[in-house]
Amino acid sequence: MKQDKLKKMASKLLRTGKQRLVINLDKYQDNKKTVDDAITRDDVKKIIISGVVEKRPDTGQSRGRARILLAKKKLKRKRGPGKRKGTPKAREKSNEYNMKIRGLRKKLKETKKKDELKEKNYRKLYKMVKGNYFRGKKHLEEYINTK
Repeated sequence: MKQDKLKKMASKLLRTGKQRLVINLDKYQDNKKTVDDAITRDDVKKIIISGVVEKRPDTGQSRGRARILLAKKKLKRKRGPGKRKGTPKAREKSNEYNMKIRGLRKKLKETKKKDELKEKNYRKLYKMVKGNYFRGKKHLEEYINTK
């Protein structure tokens, strides 16, 4: 069987295009008689199993351009007004509320460890912190000292 015919039948068996198939010439020379004698689909299957005809792996999508773009973004490029979507408020990354709450909760834990707070008061203050009652750490300290 000729190489082009072999590729055509192998592509149908392997369900790929002919361009994805490679005929290993080293193995082809060793199995030349079997390749030349091949007529049926079973013969071609045996040739594929023996490794004369191989299927190239999927190339996939290249990340090269993406890597270049990320490198530029690290250098603060590609940030102009043309690249921005949404209002400045919508683009804010840091969540001020979360940062404030974390600080206040940490402060509460510290005061609890110093035995300045009882569990009941601690729970009450914790809920107040959650409800965004305090402006900051100083406000929390003042509230604890006065109450």
